[in-house]
Amino acid sequence: MKISVAPLLKQPVGHRVEHVLAEGPPIDPRGENADLLDAEITAFEAEVHVTHTDPGALLEGTARADLSAECARCLRPISIPVRARFAEQYYATIHVESGAAMDEAPGDAKTIGSDFMIDLTQLIREEVILATPVAALCRPDCRGLCPVCGADLNERPHTHEERTDERWSKLRELRAALAEDEAPPGDRT
Repeated sequence: MKISVAPLLKQPVGHRVEHVLAEGPPIDPRGENADLLDAEITAFEAEVHVTHTDPGALLEGTARADLSAECARCLRPISIPVRARFAEQYYATIHVESGAAMDEAPGDAKTIGSDFMIDLTQLIREEVILATPVAALCRPDCRGLCPVCGADLNERPHTHEERTDERWSKLRELRAALAEDEAPPGDRT
Protein backbone atom coordinates (compact mmCIF):
# COMPACT_ATOMS: atom_id res chain seq x y z
CA MET A 1 0.00 0.00 0.00
CA LYS A 2 1.93 2.91 -1.32
CA ILE A 3 0.97 6.55 -1.27
CA SER A 4 2.56 9.39 -3.21
CA VAL A 5 3.56 12.40 -1.14
CA ALA A 6 4.87 14.48 -4.08
CA PRO A 7 1.65 16.55 -4.42
CA LEU A 8 1.62 17.13 -0.65
CA LEU A 9 5.25 18.27 -0.55
CA LYS A 10 4.46 20.90 -3.19
CA GLN A 11 1.96 22.47 -0.77
CA PRO A 12 2.89 24.82 2.11
CA VAL A 13 4.17 23.29 5.35
CA GLY A 14 1.19 22.27 7.48
CA HIS A 15 -0.98 21.17 4.56
CA ARG A 16 -2.75 17.89 5.32
CA VAL A 17 -4.33 15.12 3.24
CA GLU A 18 -6.18 11.99 4.26
CA HIS A 19 -6.05 8.48 2.84
CA VAL A 20 -8.26 5.48 3.56
CA LEU A 21 -6.67 2.15 2.70
CA ALA A 22 -8.20 -1.32 2.97
CA GLU A 23 -7.85 -4.88 1.75
CA GLY A 24 -9.38 -8.23 2.50
CA PRO A 25 -10.55 -10.55 3.52
CA PRO A 26 -8.55 -12.15 2.09
CA ILE A 27 -5.34 -10.30 1.39
CA ASP A 28 -3.95 -11.14 -2.03
CA PRO A 29 -0.83 -13.29 -1.51
CA ARG A 30 0.67 -11.85 -4.73
CA GLY A 31 -0.38 -8.24 -4.14
CA GLU A 32 1.50 -5.29 -2.71
CA ASN A 33 0.27 -6.09 0.82
CA ALA A 34 1.42 -9.73 0.82
CA ASP A 35 3.94 -8.96 3.61
CA LEU A 36 0.97 -8.58 5.97
CA LEU A 37 0.27 -12.29 5.62
CA ASP A 38 3.52 -13.07 7.49
CA ALA A 39 1.93 -11.43 10.54
CA GLU A 40 -1.25 -13.55 10.06
CA ILE A 41 -3.22 -10.43 9.08
CA THR A 42 -6.25 -11.49 7.05
CA ALA A 43 -7.83 -8.05 6.51
CA PHE A 44 -7.05 -4.43 7.35
CA GLU A 45 -8.38 -0.93 7.09
CA ALA A 46 -6.30 2.17 7.80
CA GLU A 47 -7.09 5.86 8.02
CA VAL A 48 -3.92 7.88 7.45
CA HIS A 49 -3.51 11.63 7.89
CA VAL A 50 -0.40 12.92 6.14
CA THR A 51 0.90 16.37 7.08
CA HIS A 52 3.63 18.29 5.23
CA THR A 53 6.32 19.06 7.80
CA ASP A 54 9.61 20.90 7.49
CA PRO A 55 11.69 17.72 7.14
CA GLY A 56 9.13 15.79 5.04
CA ALA A 57 5.81 14.15 5.94
CA LEU A 58 4.24 13.13 9.23
CA LEU A 59 1.93 10.11 9.00
CA GLU A 60 -0.64 9.67 11.76
CA GLY A 61 -3.56 7.32 11.86
CA THR A 62 -5.39 4.25 12.97
CA ALA A 63 -5.24 0.73 11.60
CA ARG A 64 -7.81 -1.96 12.22
CA ALA A 65 -6.91 -5.52 11.34
CA ASP A 66 -8.20 -9.05 11.70
CA LEU A 67 -5.56 -11.61 12.60
CA SER A 68 -5.68 -15.37 12.30
CA ALA A 69 -4.41 -16.99 15.50
CA GLU A 70 -4.88 -19.85 17.95
CA CYS A 71 -6.44 -19.63 21.39
CA ALA A 72 -3.60 -19.70 23.92
CA ARG A 73 -5.48 -22.22 26.08
CA CYS A 74 -7.41 -24.61 23.82
CA LEU A 75 -5.52 -24.06 20.52
CA ARG A 76 -8.69 -23.49 18.48
CA PRO A 77 -8.28 -21.27 15.41
CA ILE A 78 -9.66 -17.79 16.12
CA SER A 79 -9.83 -14.38 14.50
CA ILE A 80 -8.61 -11.47 16.61
CA PRO A 81 -9.66 -7.88 15.90
CA VAL A 82 -6.73 -5.51 16.56
CA ARG A 83 -6.70 -1.72 16.59
CA ALA A 84 -3.43 0.22 16.45
CA ARG A 85 -2.64 3.94 16.44
CA PHE A 86 0.55 5.19 14.83
CA ALA A 87 2.56 8.31 14.14
CA GLU A 88 5.74 8.27 12.07
CA GLN A 89 7.89 11.05 10.62
CA TYR A 90 9.35 10.46 7.15
CA TYR A 91 12.24 12.65 6.03
CA ALA A 92 12.52 13.90 2.45
CA THR A 93 15.96 13.30 0.93
CA ILE A 94 15.36 15.30 -2.27
CA HIS A 95 13.48 18.57 -2.74
CA VAL A 96 10.31 17.74 -4.70
CA GLU A 97 10.47 20.67 -7.11
CA SER A 98 14.17 21.39 -7.59
CA GLY A 99 15.58 17.88 -7.16
CA ALA A 100 18.30 19.26 -4.87
CA ALA A 101 19.56 17.12 -2.00
CA MET A 102 18.10 18.04 1.37
CA ASP A 103 19.65 17.88 4.83
CA GLU A 104 20.60 14.35 5.81
CA ALA A 105 18.02 12.55 7.94
CA PRO A 106 18.92 11.12 11.34
CA GLY A 107 20.46 7.64 11.14
CA ASP A 108 17.43 5.67 12.26
CA ALA A 109 14.84 7.81 10.46
CA LYS A 110 12.47 6.65 7.75
CA THR A 111 13.07 8.48 4.49
CA ILE A 112 11.17 9.42 1.37
CA GLY A 113 13.02 8.28 -1.74
CA SER A 114 13.35 9.94 -5.13
CA ASP A 115 10.01 8.49 -6.28
CA PHE A 116 8.23 10.30 -3.39
CA MET A 117 6.29 7.13 -2.57
CA ILE A 118 5.83 5.86 0.99
CA ASP A 119 5.11 2.16 1.45
CA LEU A 120 2.85 1.83 4.48
CA THR A 121 2.86 -1.98 4.53
CA GLN A 122 5.74 -2.35 7.00
CA LEU A 123 4.47 0.47 9.23
CA ILE A 124 0.99 -1.07 9.46
CA ARG A 125 2.48 -4.55 9.96
CA GLU A 126 4.74 -3.42 12.83
CA GLU A 127 2.02 -1.43 14.59
CA VAL A 128 -0.52 -4.26 14.36
CA ILE A 129 2.03 -6.76 15.71
CA LEU A 130 2.77 -4.46 18.65
CA ALA A 131 -0.96 -4.11 19.41
CA THR A 132 -1.66 -7.85 19.20
CA PRO A 133 -2.44 -9.51 22.55
CA VAL A 134 0.31 -11.84 23.78
CA ALA A 135 -2.11 -14.62 24.73
CA ALA A 136 -5.30 -14.36 22.70
CA LEU A 137 -8.26 -16.38 23.94
CA CYS A 138 -11.29 -17.75 22.09
CA ARG A 139 -13.36 -16.52 25.06
CA PRO A 140 -12.43 -15.13 28.48
CA ASP A 141 -13.54 -18.26 30.36
CA CYS A 142 -11.76 -20.77 28.09
CA ARG A 143 -10.82 -23.81 30.20
CA GLY A 144 -8.06 -24.98 27.86
CA LEU A 145 -6.76 -28.51 27.37
CA CYS A 146 -6.54 -31.27 29.97
CA PRO A 147 -2.88 -31.58 31.04
CA VAL A 148 -3.26 -35.38 31.39
CA CYS A 149 -5.11 -36.49 28.24
CA GLY A 150 -5.13 -33.33 26.09
CA ALA A 151 -8.93 -33.23 25.66
CA ASP A 152 -10.63 -29.85 25.23
CA LEU A 153 -12.07 -29.02 28.67
CA ASN A 154 -14.61 -26.64 27.08
CA GLU A 155 -16.25 -29.53 25.24
CA ARG A 156 -15.75 -32.28 27.80
CA PRO A 157 -15.06 -31.08 31.37
CA HIS A 158 -13.52 -33.87 33.44
CA THR A 159 -10.89 -34.72 36.04
CA HIS A 160 -8.43 -37.56 36.43
CA GLU A 161 -7.47 -39.50 39.53
CA GLU A 162 -4.16 -38.33 40.83
CA ARG A 163 -1.57 -40.89 39.84
CA THR A 164 1.40 -41.57 42.03
CA ASP A 165 4.79 -42.00 40.49
CA GLU A 166 6.36 -45.16 41.91
CA ARG A 167 9.84 -43.72 41.41
CA TRP A 168 9.16 -41.49 44.44
CA SER A 169 7.94 -44.32 46.73
CA LYS A 170 11.21 -44.59 48.70
CA LEU A 171 11.14 -40.84 49.41
CA ARG A 172 7.52 -41.09 50.61
CA GLU A 173 8.55 -43.92 52.96
CA LEU A 174 11.46 -41.83 54.25
CA ARG A 175 9.18 -38.83 54.81
CA ALA A 176 6.68 -40.98 56.72
CA ALA A 177 9.48 -42.43 58.87
CA LEU A 178 10.86 -38.97 59.64
CA ALA A 179 7.39 -37.69 60.53
CA GLU A 180 6.92 -40.64 62.87
CA ASP A 181 10.28 -39.98 64.58
CA GLU A 182 9.38 -36.32 65.12
CA ALA A 183 5.95 -37.01 66.55
CA PRO A 184 5.56 -36.66 70.37
CA PRO A 185 5.92 -40.02 72.24
CA GLY A 186 2.19 -40.31 73.00
CA ASP A 187 1.20 -39.78 69.31
CA ARG A 188 3.27 -42.66 67.88
CA THR A 189 1.37 -45.70 66.76
